Amino acid sequence: MVRGITVRLIVLIAVPMSFFNPFSGVLWYLWYSHFRPNDFIWPQYAFKTGALLIASATLLGYTIFEMQYSPPRWRGLILAALFWIWVALATVFANDHSLALGKLSEYTKILVMTFLVAAVATTEDRIRIMITAMGASIGLLGARATAEFLLTGAQNKVVGVGGVELEGNEFALALNLGFSILVGLSYIVSQRPARYGLRIMALFCAAAVVGTFSRSGFLGLASSVLLFAWYSPRRLLNLGALCVVVIAVLPLLPQRALTRYQSIPTAAELDPSAIARIQSWETGLQMIKAHPLFGVGPLNFQSQYSHYFLQKYMDAANYHPRAPHNAYVCLAAESGIPSMLLFIAFVGATIVRMGRIRRRLLQWPGTERLAGYCLTIQITLMVYLIPNFFISRQNEDLMWHLVGISTGLALLAESQLAAKDSIEDVPAPVMTNPVLAGT
Repeated sequence: MVRGITVRLIVLIAVPMSFFNPFSGVLWYLWYSHFRPNDFIWPQYAFKTGALLIASATLLGYTIFEMQYSPPRWRGLILAALFWIWVALATVFANDHSLALGKLSEYTKILVMTFLVAAVATTEDRIRIMITAMGASIGLLGARATAEFLLTGAQNKVVGVGGVELEGNEFALALNLGFSILVGLSYIVSQRPARYGLRIMALFCAAAVVGTFSRSGFLGLASSVLLFAWYSPRRLLNLGALCVVVIAVLPLLPQRALTRYQSIPTAAELDPSAIARIQSWETGLQMIKAHPLFGVGPLNFQSQYSHYFLQKYMDAANYHPRAPHNAYVCLAAESGIPSMLLFIAFVGATIVRMGRIRRRLLQWPGTERLAGYCLTIQITLMVYLIPNFFISRQNEDLMWHLVGISTGLALLAESQLAAKDSIEDVPAPVMTNPVLAGT
């Protein structure tokens, strides 16, 4: 009850602040979305409208006070808007409209806040603060999860605090995204205490990922570490050092985690969970074949499962409707192949855009921090794509918010580059930071 009262008091303070200062409202919303304070409260005392109140006050304040100075930005978000339109069309043709409307409402709220994040991402300071707020929110969850994991002697499985991130695989995805943000930021900040603080939180996230015993989480964590090593100019040295660290750390990992990771090569043949995923994917493919354009309807996968489940798997002892466990199969099955292609396109386009702008920024002195933010977003989104082959988190708020920030970051960087490109002689590439200066 005390936690419920505390969250209500925080929202009571946040709402007027969000109205009169929309940027602070965005920060409050990012904290509420990613730290998830509501999930720390007993259900009977939860304040389910807190995020809505903060978002509404922020949107109203933005419309009145800031829109004329920071108008909505479409560049970089057109594909995301087209994705929403296609999901809306799929909702019209859905088998169960009530389920589909609920999913469309979720995407609508995410997209609106993504546009708002893009609109207020007008300066380097704002971009830094927003990215830091997201990373720190996940980092604190990682610290809490790691503490609980260690208190159990590294035996009990780590799960999320609640909601869509309660399940271990999905919580591991959020932790991996937080890990990537925190590591990227740690190479940008100049203050040593801040740098160490970010890296400590990143280590907490990594430890919590191990504690989930999630194979998709392990793949996401490994991909993040490898990408940061790859984007360093001392690539071979860092990859070699990484191999040494892995050899040293592996014996220290919990046996349950090692057993899960060692089962990855044979999981498709021996592991019941992996076999069930393959059955679910094949069921999704049957939905895609039957409804390639608009699918069976958003959030209709499990309700329509029995109509498309293959006869060869129809075992009364094992059969039950399952989640898709693959974001791309889920999108194509529920909203049609075009929705999946649009989703991949807007995430992929953001990754490519961040990489292209970063390379241009590194040609000029004084732009290293902007290049660092580009790299942080680029790697985090790349990490996001990998675990989603095994889970269905196309509605991960953090990914969408990063896409929104990337829109403001790209416009800010391009305006600075346009001014610098007017100089006749282009200086040699700047490589003052060992990570940011990688190719």
